[in-house]
Amino acid sequence: MAAPLEIRNSASGKIFPALGSFLMAAIFGFYMLKGLSMGAPGGGVFMVALLALGFAGLGLFIARGAFDTRVKVVLDQRGFRDARAGDVLVPWQKVRSVWLASGRGAAMLNFELTEVPPDEIRYAPANAFGLLPFGKTTVHMEVSSLDVSAEEMVDAVRKFAPHVEVRR
Repeated sequence: MAAPLEIRNSASGKIFPALGSFLMAAIFGFYMLKGLSMGAPGGGVFMVALLALGFAGLGLFIARGAFDTRVKVVLDQRGFRDARAGDVLVPWQKVRSVWLASGRGAAMLNFELTEVPPDEIRYAPANAFGLLPFGKTTVHMEVSSLDVSAEEMVDAVRKFAPHVEVRR
């Protein structure tokens, strides 16, 4: 029996996007200070300050995932589960095919199921960061922020569920 593949957040997959938010916060913070020193109207300076705080908060929200060492996704001989979206086991018997879609710096592993995904997946509050239902029987798993490559995950699917069709 093969050991399960336990996948966690990638530190670099979380820190680098957070740096962009921190950079935007610094830019808006600079213009806020410049506006204050030049005597700009308070409403405009206040809006720029809100943008700076918003980007700083977004950066902190994204960066905190880099320090979360809990297991996010598990693939084993029974099926797969994503703690980011309902943490419900989807048995391999319910998976028809899997394929990798990537572009614009993001990678998604798509699972075509034989039936509608469980409600825990479809209505999970954290679905924006995990499994996303698409259509009636397809779910997308965001994998670009995880510490295992999408190709390694496809190889694990081949190992644990040889009956699942791997599409390109």
